[in-house]
Amino acid sequence: MDFVSMLFNEYRALVSLLLSLMVLVVVITVWWDKVSFWWLNTWYAFPLIGKESRLAKDYETQVKIYDKDWLNTEVALCTDFAAHYEKVNKDEELFSKSQDYLGKVTENGRNNLHILGWILIAALVFVEAMGFSYVLSGFTIPGASEKLQQQGAVGIAFIISVLLVGLTHFTGHELHANSLIKKAKVWWKNAKNRDKATPELAPNTRINLDKTFEDDDDPQYKQVINRISTNAEVKPRYFITTITAIAIIVIAVLATYVRGQVLEKNHIIIVGSPETSAVYQEQDPYAEAPPAFLVEESKSADAKTDTDIWEREQKGGWGTFIFLAFLFILLQIFGILIGFKTGFAGKHSKDARKEIGNFKSEREFKTHYSRLKQQVARVAQKRLTNLQQRMNQKAETNCQDPKVLEVLEACGDRSFLTYMEDLGNAESRYDQSVRLREHQTLASHQAMKSTPVVATTNAVEGVEAPEAAEAMEARLKAELVAEASARKAAEAETSEQAEQRIRQELLAEIAQQKKPVETEEQMRDRLRKEMLGELS
Repeated sequence: MDFVSMLFNEYRALVSLLLSLMVLVVVITVWWDKVSFWWLNTWYAFPLIGKESRLAKDYETQVKIYDKDWLNTEVALCTDFAAHYEKVNKDEELFSKSQDYLGKVTENGRNNLHILGWILIAALVFVEAMGFSYVLSGFTIPGASEKLQQQGAVGIAFIISVLLVGLTHFTGHELHANSLIKKAKVWWKNAKNRDKATPELAPNTRINLDKTFEDDDDPQYKQVINRISTNAEVKPRYFITTITAIAIIVIAVLATYVRGQVLEKNHIIIVGSPETSAVYQEQDPYAEAPPAFLVEESKSADAKTDTDIWEREQKGGWGTFIFLAFLFILLQIFGILIGFKTGFAGKHSKDARKEIGNFKSEREFKTHYSRLKQQVARVAQKRLTNLQQRMNQKAETNCQDPKVLEVLEACGDRSFLTYMEDLGNAESRYDQSVRLREHQTLASHQAMKSTPVVATTNAVEGVEAPEAAEAMEARLKAELVAEASARKAAEAETSEQAEQRIRQELLAEIAQQKKPVETEEQMRDRLRKEMLGELS
């Protein structure tokens, strides 16, 4: 404490500056979204050198975005603000997905450790580490001054506290993940005892926060395994727990041993040093010498007293050291329990909890983010309108190109919300194409699995050979035409309708028995190329 007081007294300005910077970093980190959006708006509105002023100079560069004519500067502005708009573009479906994800991994009700909890644990471990780091500094910095030993003790305590806080917290997370694995395996074994045909535990790696509803029909143990990281054997792991246990035991034992050695060293120094009272003791030269037996008895009594005192000090000292070691171990167990009760083992549980936040219902969630979306859209539209007005003013005096003037006059048709709507439509079309490819891949796999069975059945029963090449070609042409028509219709339908249609087609194809696909696939590729050549 004397070192801390000296540090504050002599380096008050430096310490105040460091603390202020730490507080500023914490504030910016916690409210980074708001700070970054404020800075973006400020940087655009900054006079002369602001980004809006620089973009207004380029009013001739046109680009084609989503089949519409935009100016490059408009797209640049909308892109900057679109990143912030996407962060708050959330609806009640995301809230329900987050709740569903946490519920299936049995982590609903859990939270991350708050920053105040981190500070409390770090302070407790630091204070405990200071108790024996000062003793260790005497051996790590031999011959150093008292001030230098105090500084070394603070450094050693900081290193030990950082390592122990991290190890104990990660150990708690590992134990929590192991508890989920054990729970899932118990449920799986019970299901296997009831039904021997129960499949082995294998996670579905496609499950994430957006696809959390895909395993609604799976048993609960499979839902848990789909959302946590496991090894190939789906067994608990104790790697971090083992390292933490070894570190705690080694630190506790070595700290107790070093404290005991320091206690014995101090006793040896006291015993070996001459008593000051004996050096300056005045003796009467005329007094008679005491009898020898009295001197021996006095020396024996003094020696016995010193021995009894040392035994009491030794027992009390070692008892105190053992108690401090027990307190140290108990504090680490407390840190492990905090790590066990906080944090998440699910791959996306942290994101799901962040999305839910402190909202009580879907309506409250939607209302909050609707207000934030309106705020971002209003600011972005204001900046876009100002940019368009500046470009119009510059073009009236400097531009003679009628095409550029025509595009600038039609700026009322280009708004920030229009840009975001076109962006959302493009993403929806992309998602539909991805789902269509997944659907086709799955159907192809199902056909390949059914092909050997059909071929074997035909060989055994003497069924006629597959259809002729002409008939197959005609059938494939009809299928390709139908597929092209379906794709054109899919562009106009909504994502929900497309998803429902793809699901129905998938179920129909799985239920239908497939014909041999090897020759058919080759013919399909050839016909597709021919049709593409004819269309081009």
